Amino acid sequence: MSSELNQIASWSLRWRIFLSGVLFLAAALASAKPFDENTDLHAEQRFQLALEAQTARDYRTMLDQLRLAATEGHAEAQEMLGMVLLTGQTLYGPAVKADRCEARTWMLRAAGQGSETAKVQLAFLNRLRGSPAGKSACG
Repeated sequence: MSSELNQIASWSLRWRIFLSGVLFLAAALASAKPFDENTDLHAEQRFQLALEAQTARDYRTMLDQLRLAATEGHAEAQEMLGMVLLTGQTLYGPAVKADRCEARTWMLRAAGQGSETAKVQLAFLNRLRGSPAGKSACG
């Protein structure tokens, strides 16, 4: 009889532990926030999302994430955004319009953080100026 009581107590304890775990998991899931586009992300995370969007050929999302990461000071995002804006529709279709002036702005920021690629691209952009002497092409 004693062994039967021990066995019943053992099963009772196991069920209580199991039910406590289930309740704990349910509470954790209920309090978790679902992923939202407005969730605070770091610049590096946004840059990685931009790379994933590029791989998926979702160029609108890529551009949006690059702009957010670049605005937060991410040098690689600034450099890539400048390159994307230089090539525009040629590589990225109608979702991305080429804008040499905005590309120059992002390249300047990336170069200011030490990007050698951005410095080379700025030299290239300076050769492409199509404005009269003494006037800025990017007014």
